[in-house]
Amino acid sequence: MNHNNMKCPITELDAERVDGNSYRLELNDDYLFVRLGFTFNMLSNQEKFKKNRYLLAGAILNKQLADESENDIYWFTLTSDSFDEKLSRIEYPKTPKAKLDNLLKTLFEFQNVEGELIQINGVVSKPEFYYKHFFRSASECFYYFKELKYQELIDCVFNDATNEPFKFRITFKGLNYYLELTERGDLSNRCFVAMSFDKNMKETRDAIKLAIEKNDFEPIIIDEQIIESSQTINDAIIAAIKSCKFCIADFTQQKDGVYFESGFAVGLGKPVIYSCRNDWFKRSHFDTNHFPHVIYESTTELTALLDKKIKAWIK
Repeated sequence: MNHNNMKCPITELDAERVDGNSYRLELNDDYLFVRLGFTFNMLSNQEKFKKNRYLLAGAILNKQLADESENDIYWFTLTSDSFDEKLSRIEYPKTPKAKLDNLLKTLFEFQNVEGELIQINGVVSKPEFYYKHFFRSASECFYYFKELKYQELIDCVFNDATNEPFKFRITFKGLNYYLELTERGDLSNRCFVAMSFDKNMKETRDAIKLAIEKNDFEPIIIDEQIIESSQTINDAIIAAIKSCKFCIADFTQQKDGVYFESGFAVGLGKPVIYSCRNDWFKRSHFDTNHFPHVIYESTTELTALLDKKIKAWIK
């Protein structure tokens, strides 16, 4: 028996001890590393941990809250002192509708062609599936599959004994519903960038795009988009903002368009990250300068600060 093999006390997945309180999970040919504080055993017996463990598991499986590192290896550290702070930063679907939409997104990605019958026997009951979607248990996940079927968004066959789904296809209604979600930006991987188009802002533009792309989002800057001949620029801007998950508004040079575009995004309920170069921030309008801004001196600093902000607030 290999005494280095264990079960992860957060995700319930098989793990291999690396050293002391650190261990490694293997998931889809990728490695995730978890480090627990010396008082973890005490923490794990507390009700607040038991109640929220599924959120921590989801954060790990979605690679949220990564420790700062100079390489791309994912490390997640949990201590008694950091528990509340970590918990407050987890991005997860907080309403039943958001959970349902998040699950449908995954099912949509399973298919190679529309209307395909997908076999998922034994997949949904695994912790790496239901925790990744921030469900407390397999049975809660099964319930949401049944709700997708009830709403006629999927056809699904369930095991009579366990209620586990073992094959499904997305219905025509489900395909249209998913399209509506993506067009509204609910499930989008796009970020709208509002900023000055001055040619002297190229380094700033590249720094913002780099931070967005590092987090697997697609930067949308309107002057880089192909606009249909039937659209005005304003129509294209409004459509692009609607289709994005969040917005980054850089107020360097204090352009009126940035105020309009960020305000429109806020009106739609989109998260907006405000940034401004330090020498321009003092000229900000009174109606936005009280918002938290990413204030930077260099483009390197801008990329680093935006990267942290996106990881903490958006992902």
